[in-house]
Amino acid sequence: MYADPDGGLDYYDPAEDEHRYANELLKTVGAEVIGRKMYDEMTYWDRLDLNDPATPGVGAEFARYWRETPKLVVSRGQPELGPNATKLEGDVVEAVRAIKSTDGPPISVSGGADLFATLAEAGLIDRYRWLVIPKAIGRGRSLFSSLTRPLDLRLVGTRTFDSGAVLLDYEPAG
Repeated sequence: MYADPDGGLDYYDPAEDEHRYANELLKTVGAEVIGRKMYDEMTYWDRLDLNDPATPGVGAEFARYWRETPKLVVSRGQPELGPNATKLEGDVVEAVRAIKSTDGPPISVSGGADLFATLAEAGLIDRYRWLVIPKAIGRGRSLFSSLTRPLDLRLVGTRTFDSGAVLLDYEPAG
């Protein structure tokens, strides 16, 4: 499961070293292709008060990178979008293919099973990074439910965080 039944991530509170890893990834991203429900979850970072002394430094750093990163939101509707976010219009496969054909920093994909499956099956994902956390939520949304064929992957790295979470880093095998 990658999210609770409503698509939320409230069960997950990243440890500081996990957050620092995410910060390092995000600061290298040229654009974030993101599903609408995940975008709605992530708008927390747009609203976070960076001047509040209770805001942890690692969280404020992530919020700054998040706000600077262009977001391309994949949605069938007309979502309310915050700063630095636009709705990705047209065919998502063709749009991502066009972005990838240009020179520039990498793009990141965050979102639900349908977006993941669509881009994976089109061969547009070069790297898969999955964080397995030491918490069983029992029910929720499966990341793999929309795949129509198996993905053949090759493990290229792992990392264990202080919390016991494990990052699995894969590339397409073929």
